[in-house]
Amino acid sequence: MRKYKSGTSRQQTALLPPSVDEYVSEGNPVRAIDAYVDTLDLAFMGVKNSQAGSHAGQPAYHPRLLIKLYLYGYLNGIRSSRKLEREAGRNLEVIWLVEGLNPVYKTIANFRKDNSQTLTAINKDFILLCKQLGLFAGETVAVDGSFFKGNASKDSIYTEKALARDLLELDKKIAAYQAELDAQDRRDDQSGLGSLVEDSQLQEKIEKLKDRQAGKQALQQQLANSSDSQLSTVDKDARLLSKNGKSVAGYNVQIVVDSHHKLIVAQEVTQDSSDIKQLSPMLEKAQAVLQSGQLNGLADAGYYSFEQLKQADDKGIAIYVPVPKSDGRAVNKGVFARERFSYDPGTDS
Repeated sequence: MRKYKSGTSRQQTALLPPSVDEYVSEGNPVRAIDAYVDTLDLAFMGVKNSQAGSHAGQPAYHPRLLIKLYLYGYLNGIRSSRKLEREAGRNLEVIWLVEGLNPVYKTIANFRKDNSQTLTAINKDFILLCKQLGLFAGETVAVDGSFFKGNASKDSIYTEKALARDLLELDKKIAAYQAELDAQDRRDDQSGLGSLVEDSQLQEKIEKLKDRQAGKQALQQQLANSSDSQLSTVDKDARLLSKNGKSVAGYNVQIVVDSHHKLIVAQEVTQDSSDIKQLSPMLEKAQAVLQSGQLNGLADAGYYSFEQLKQADDKGIAIYVPVPKSDGRAVNKGVFARERFSYDPGTDS
């Protein structure tokens, strides 16, 4: 019989208020998470038991507890195992949900990694349950994106332009060293004296530069043979992304949130710096989850695109996106951008 950690009773008498249970309202979505996970047949679903605690001899955390923590993180946009660990120690909703236990981030991360496919299935099923319970209004959703840092540095990601620039610089350095060697040889011939130490240093520098050059050329060929515009040598899927003066080596994560309880309806990890091609695909994913025939989509000016608006409109989705000031096409077609509206204090309109 496997032994698990025992949590603190939610009805345990305390001060201000008497029990943790009173901190969590009857309508709080964490109660839906708690009730849903308790109904799952984990053995049938193939959920792997969590690892033992951080110290030898400790009982393991029950898989149900870690699934509850995972679902809470999903619904509240918490993507870091370290952040989930912190929430379990300070957020009363999470303290209630995990019964006062506080698994370390490695335990959370390993459980998520070992049960990735099962958690995906649980996640999808839970969203459908939320819809049945009315936790999703299914009428208005908002789309937004954010850069997430990958397991890579900016220097470990190469573009064709950057590689060409690096190779040109290496060519110049090699040529300069070669010229210095030739000049030194001429001076030695004229003086009759050798400068072996100096010659050796120069030759060594040239060989190192040639090695670097060969490595860059190999990366350039690898990039040319692929269909991608960038090549990441550490985190293979990460890309060098830039937007509004901000750059990161990682991913552009798109999220759709329902307006009712601010729960996440759909998410997607992309390699595209721009949000402009993400509006229609993300709203269509939300529409499929919510099964709504009258969906309203909200987004900021970074998503404004005639093509995306048309695609969403064809799917029966009403879009509310501000027209960027820089888009002259919209003004020419009669669209009223924000700066064309003026406030009349006399009529308050």
